Amino acid sequence: MTISTYRSVALLPLLALLLAPHALAQKSGQTDSGQRDRAKDDRASKSEEILNNIIVVAKKGQLKPLPRIGVQPSLAANIEDVTIRSVVRRDLDLSGEFRVLPESVAEDLYFSKGKVDVKAWKKKGAESVVRVRGRSLPNGEIELLGEAYFTDVGNKPVFQKRLKTHSGGVRATSHRIADALIGALTGTPGAFSSELTFILQTGKTRRAYVIDGDGHNPRPSSTDEQLALSPAFGPDHRLYYSASVDHDAFKIFAAGEAKPLQLSPRGSVYGLAFSRKRDEVAVSIARGATIKLFRGPNLHDLKPASSVGMAMHPAFSPTGKLAFAGAGKWGQRIYVGRKAVSPAGLNASAPVFCRHPNGVRLVYAVGLGKNTDLVASNELGGRLVRLTQSRGRNNYPACSPDGRLIAFFSTRKSDEGPGLYIMRIDGRRPKRISTLVGDSLRWARLPPRSRPAKAAPGSKTKLTAAKAGNRPMKLKVKPKAKSAPKPDAKSAPKPDAKSAPKPDATP
Repeated sequence: MTISTYRSVALLPLLALLLAPHALAQKSGQTDSGQRDRAKDDRASKSEEILNNIIVVAKKGQLKPLPRIGVQPSLAANIEDVTIRSVVRRDLDLSGEFRVLPESVAEDLYFSKGKVDVKAWKKKGAESVVRVRGRSLPNGEIELLGEAYFTDVGNKPVFQKRLKTHSGGVRATSHRIADALIGALTGTPGAFSSELTFILQTGKTRRAYVIDGDGHNPRPSSTDEQLALSPAFGPDHRLYYSASVDHDAFKIFAAGEAKPLQLSPRGSVYGLAFSRKRDEVAVSIARGATIKLFRGPNLHDLKPASSVGMAMHPAFSPTGKLAFAGAGKWGQRIYVGRKAVSPAGLNASAPVFCRHPNGVRLVYAVGLGKNTDLVASNELGGRLVRLTQSRGRNNYPACSPDGRLIAFFSTRKSDEGPGLYIMRIDGRRPKRISTLVGDSLRWARLPPRSRPAKAAPGSKTKLTAAKAGNRPMKLKVKPKAKSAPKPDAKSAPKPDAKSAPKPDATP
């Protein structure tokens, strides 16, 4: 039985779709349907017991209140000033590091002639104050300014950041100002000069999307003809994803390129990840009736990374370890290297590492009945805590570039309803940033604007990247390997475009 056998089953979770042959093969002769049903009930009961015993960390009254921060109001009506104030205010709130005082608190400060009245802010309970400004320069450039004040220090700013941009870059540069202000106030720069990528399914179409770090401006990056899976940001933030065209095997594409990249070993690709420095790649490739994980410095020099079957959703740790969701005795488990780190008896999926200032955290989803929750542990699976509880399906976590936030999709009906959420890594302050619900979420910081894009590992295609002045730069690319193994017919199934599997879903 091969993976292509399951293409005709539309919209089933990946666990049922891809792990079925492996799970059935390990039932040790349980052929009687009654025995199977009883075993299934026992496993569900055990899973519920395990999940209910996991500590829930986000409880009111147990954590210190967040520091209060004020945003200096302004009567300026120019678009640059209005944009930077709205962007910075929202980023401060979404960061989860502050309690941003409402605008109504500062109504009497509008006429302070642009100066920050530290004493007045202190009386309102603010521990720090942020002032931002935007203005057009005579040469046509836009200047953005951000300042931070401590109310117990004085009227002089303790930090100042000034950046110049063009008219189309005000919003993006405002995020950079916000990140710098967050860094000055907390010791770690913020995470909003960034983008998230994910797969959005609309009817029979699955496309790779990119959205700003604050949920603004979602836009497709793959074509309508491509049935897309597993997007990931590669060298210099270029987007790569797996896709099938005209019922062909899933192959790796670079955004904006019509031809797929060459891969060795060949096979249908169901998972893709790049290391933190983008100098290593991991790929989940179909091999016969299963999926195996490979890693290497480029797509031509991939070597087996694990013997575990159905290895999906790879993720690199900051220290170079490789996590993935793979077949366990009764469903999926999370592996770090050769070790299974998620509790036995829980169906686990979509691992990601968070490089938090207090230490690396491993976050993943676990399933129980109709719900899915997020849990976190240390890098090797210890000290497990629960981040969400009984609020629909919370799937596909992605960590912010600063390691302090988790983005995830939720079908919850409480809070703000279903959509794309971000929350602190301790489970506090979940906030919806988009109404879209997709899968395969990844999050990465934007590179410096002057840095050119690089080719995907192993790509033969000459790429160009817009530098300052929009002049293209040709890049040297690793040539094709002298020899590559012929494709295994069993490892490159032809999918049905109507029913592509969703990567790594938990039932």
